[in-house]
Amino acid sequence: MRCRCWRDSLPEAPSTVTMRRTVTTMVPSTSPTLCTNWRICSRADRRCRLRRLPPADRTRPAIPWIVLPTPPASDRPTSSGLPVATVSRGREGTPSRPLFLLEPPPSSRTHTLIVTEHRNGLPPWLANRCSLPCCGSSFSDPRFVVTASRPLLLSLRSWGSMLRGLEPISRLIDEAAGQGWRSIVVAEYLDLGTIVEAARAAKRSELKLLAAAEVDDRCGRSVVAIACDRAGQEELNQLVSRRCLARGDDASCGQNPSQPEPFDLVESLCNGGRSLSLLVRDPMLARQLIDRLGPRSRSRILLEIDRLRDPIAREHRALDAAEQLGLAVIASSRIGMLQPVTRERLDLLESVRCVSTVDRIARDRKNPCAGSISPILAPIPTPDRWQRLYRDLPAALESAARIEREAMAVDFCSRRTIFPPFPVAAGQTPFGLLYEQCHRGLLRRYGSVSRAALERLATELHVIDTMGFVPYFLVVGDIVSEAHRLGIECAGRGSGAASIVSYALGITQVDPIAHRLRFERFLHPDRKDLPDIDIDLCWQGRDRIIDHVYRRYGEDRTAMICTRTALQIRSALREAARAHGLSPGDVDRLSRRLPHRTDGTSGGDSIAELLSGDPALAAISMSPAKRRELLEDAQWLRGRPHHRSIHPGGICIADRPIDQITAVERAARGIIITQFDMYSIEETGLIKIDLLGNRCVSEIGTVRDLIEQRSGKRLDIAAIPEHCDRTARLLQRGDTLGCFQLESPAMRSLLVQMKAGNAQETIQAVALIRPGPSAGGLKDAFCRRARGLEAPDPPHPALASLLGQQRGLLLYEENLMELVALVTGASLAAGDLLRRALARAVRSDSRAELQRLEDQFIADAIGQGFGAGEARQLWQQLQHFGRYSFNKAHAASYGLLAWRSAWLKTHHPAEFLCALFRHHAGMYPFAAFVGEARRLGVPLRLPCVERSADTFILEPDGAIRMPLAMILGSRQTSIESVFAARPFDSPEDLMRRTRIGMSELKEWILAGALDHFEIPRTRLLWRTHTRYRQLDATRGQATTGDLAGVVDEGPPLVELSPRKLLEQEIRLLGAGISAHPMQFHRDLRQRLGCITTREVPRRAGTTIRISGLRIASRHHRIQRGAMGFITIEDEYGTCEVTCFSSIWPRVRRVLLDGSGPLLVEGKVEERLGAMSVIAHSVSMLPIEGQTTEGPQQPGRAVHQ
Repeated sequence: MRCRCWRDSLPEAPSTVTMRRTVTTMVPSTSPTLCTNWRICSRADRRCRLRRLPPADRTRPAIPWIVLPTPPASDRPTSSGLPVATVSRGREGTPSRPLFLLEPPPSSRTHTLIVTEHRNGLPPWLANRCSLPCCGSSFSDPRFVVTASRPLLLSLRSWGSMLRGLEPISRLIDEAAGQGWRSIVVAEYLDLGTIVEAARAAKRSELKLLAAAEVDDRCGRSVVAIACDRAGQEELNQLVSRRCLARGDDASCGQNPSQPEPFDLVESLCNGGRSLSLLVRDPMLARQLIDRLGPRSRSRILLEIDRLRDPIAREHRALDAAEQLGLAVIASSRIGMLQPVTRERLDLLESVRCVSTVDRIARDRKNPCAGSISPILAPIPTPDRWQRLYRDLPAALESAARIEREAMAVDFCSRRTIFPPFPVAAGQTPFGLLYEQCHRGLLRRYGSVSRAALERLATELHVIDTMGFVPYFLVVGDIVSEAHRLGIECAGRGSGAASIVSYALGITQVDPIAHRLRFERFLHPDRKDLPDIDIDLCWQGRDRIIDHVYRRYGEDRTAMICTRTALQIRSALREAARAHGLSPGDVDRLSRRLPHRTDGTSGGDSIAELLSGDPALAAISMSPAKRRELLEDAQWLRGRPHHRSIHPGGICIADRPIDQITAVERAARGIIITQFDMYSIEETGLIKIDLLGNRCVSEIGTVRDLIEQRSGKRLDIAAIPEHCDRTARLLQRGDTLGCFQLESPAMRSLLVQMKAGNAQETIQAVALIRPGPSAGGLKDAFCRRARGLEAPDPPHPALASLLGQQRGLLLYEENLMELVALVTGASLAAGDLLRRALARAVRSDSRAELQRLEDQFIADAIGQGFGAGEARQLWQQLQHFGRYSFNKAHAASYGLLAWRSAWLKTHHPAEFLCALFRHHAGMYPFAAFVGEARRLGVPLRLPCVERSADTFILEPDGAIRMPLAMILGSRQTSIESVFAARPFDSPEDLMRRTRIGMSELKEWILAGALDHFEIPRTRLLWRTHTRYRQLDATRGQATTGDLAGVVDEGPPLVELSPRKLLEQEIRLLGAGISAHPMQFHRDLRQRLGCITTREVPRRAGTTIRISGLRIASRHHRIQRGAMGFITIEDEYGTCEVTCFSSIWPRVRRVLLDGSGPLLVEGKVEERLGAMSVIAHSVSMLPIEGQTTEGPQQPGRAVHQ
């Protein structure tokens, strides 16, 4: 056995190590005196003792000791002939006098060990064997057990404490390990969400990690509670949960009657804290705890001594209180700083947390009564400095050492999977119930069940039962059944679609046999991580399903998963600007000049670079130095966690109260969420179920209902054919705006390039569209083969049957599994393990692991009769395409939904667009879909006080009627009063019987909502204005319900021009309904030599000018900077514009400064049938009296 710094060292932090006669195990020890850090006893005879030699006979060490095994005779110090172990301090030389004498009992025949100090370093016989410095060791005779107590760092706080910490926990732990610490406590403020990340970092650095949390009450008194064992970890979870859920907590809404009473710290520790060590700063709190818990609790209540941050007076009070109460003191601090941070930056972070300003926080720090201000964290000290700080108070160090010895390290390796319970009837087993449901489902799906389906079902049920997943499938099936019962559309996706059990239970809609999906990709006994099933639900009914889960499985056992929301580029600038005291208007103007997201944290543009020379920044009344400070502060805030929010759909169900497994808190909406996020929750053993709101699922269900309303026949969505010539032509033209997963510019271009023509090819497009296949050449190779420009040859003739549908390419992860199974003779499960190992090795760039996997693959392939050259070629293919392959089950789930969406748009365009408008399901603004409706010949009609409903409706002639809520500024109360009072005889009747505000009524008139009365809008405005003045003169009340009198027609008025009407529609409805805005610029476009979008395909290779409205833009970073993509639209269609890095910064400024039509000059490029314009310049179309004819956001908020 060698020293711990060697690769084959013992496991982390053994609390007790048995030594052999000729072996020494190295364990850390940084105490300046061995007497407080070593306890030696005999396994055979407890009378053995360690006698400390007098101080006159030894020299106190200044650095950590290293106890070495007995050296050769030539290196032994002179002694009484007894075996000797030396203690080194780092330099070669002669040893000093003995320090400690280990004496066995008189009756023992064992040797005596003398410990001496070796002043000048390691002897040559050991120095040649040690490649790294060691920080300590233990020693013993075979009958002796040596227990080492290691210095304990108390306590780390990271930015997981939500704006109360400065650094990520992994960096803090790495730094602590680098400085020589071997045991640490992580104690976040009211947070245990970072403990999994901390455990991974501690394992990587070979540290012992103790779980803790700082918990306070509303009076500002706090304790650091450290879990001593597994029961303590459960108590810690519950303690933090009670505090976070208590009424009056900052994160709580405080309005839920089911909330507990205000948090009582002492009461909570008395009711559930028997396995916690409590570090207390307030002596009065310590006294209350002793009074409530009894005298025996003194051993686990300790008073904190913080010499890094506290004044000496507080330490004296703590020492006096400890003596009076009979408590031990402990060396502790709040540590969380890697590099010194200025006081101004700390005030900035605190101002973000408190929603205040930097100046106000600076004043509050000087006020001793401002207890809500977070304490300033200390930098990580070295172990030597830590011990020097407390050299006159060894009892404080010994208390920490005792906790380190007795407390159990955090370990998630031994966790068991926690399956949600499912109630079954008496006399029935969960497996029996699942078996029955699956067989009924097969009959429903197939009618007559094939032998292949039955065999696959039997195989899957055996694996599911063996791995204990039966309750999980029953719970997911129950959730889907409830959705169907309530009429809520749902569809499962992800790797779970590869299971015929999921298909039989109605969870997924993809036939795994027909689409050749492999169950082993989803689940097999050798898989280490936990699989999950994603369920897409109608976004309007999702909350009802979540409520069902809470009711059926218990509110105390169910929780949503959290997600940590960090400050992105815009929000970081907003927070910094507000903290510096800028007005809300300036804050808003500045933040709008930045993109929503960039990859700035990984080398992208900084905020200062993005705003360099921006007029909005120059317009702020600040000095240049203050502006520079503002931008630097915003950049410093960028990427820091700000708060927790609810995961889009992740939910966990436990077999016991969930706060025993993970700490929970209440989100802003009142929903209980875990403090573990989606990346950490698996380590607890909980399996998450994703219940996601999907607008496309809602849209397809609405299309089906609208078809039934018009035709009286209910369309079976599952029966939509997977081959359709009309739908194929739509895909090959790229006319897929509004189609699920198919409407992005890149996807529309891909559909054209690959000539997609059926459901299977749509699934392939979903797999190809990701960045990996494009960067790795897989997408181009597939498109060339689809167009006949390249032979579809597989990597080896033996793979022809496997890769026929994929044109000879390894497109899916399942293809990799099948290749490994075919070539090596292994099972599909083994193929999945190799695929996962290959992916890990590629991500980590581990050449040694890649070489090991290659050697194993080639050897197995040769054993199956493949030649070495063939095997090596297949491995190269496997390694290359393994980087980009995609889960076929996931692609099939989304691809089939996408195909059905395209089929519905082709065959039922009016119903499709009405559902699209109703659910706002597209990625483009509302104006883009208005233009698409115009091109498809589907009329879109203005809101109407007589005919509009509360959402978009389909009228008998196939036209779509807009709702009143689409009008900017409409109030829900006004809309409801119109619905209750209509029909109306005249505008005056409307005014009398509703209570619509006058300004609101004018906006309704300009939006065309009163056109039903066939009165010109200018005349309606005159009558409304006249009656308003009449009422104002008599009563001063601006409500139309009390208006009376004779109608005043007024003088002759000029009707609004079509262009003015269109401008009002764009302002109030977000789009031009009566006409496309670009048609009013046709003369100007002709003078400028612009062509239309429908002419672009005929001008490949030429330089053109084109003009249109921007409906989408995005940017992407490359090595030379950022490049952008713009989608423009005219009355005939859309066109894609590419802006390379040489012009993108200027183009981006144009997009920020203007909102009207764009003028683009560039060269038309054709690539495998797809057209785009490579821009040379982009500017605003020079229109006299520039109007705001740009597209607005889809939909309008309805104000209550």
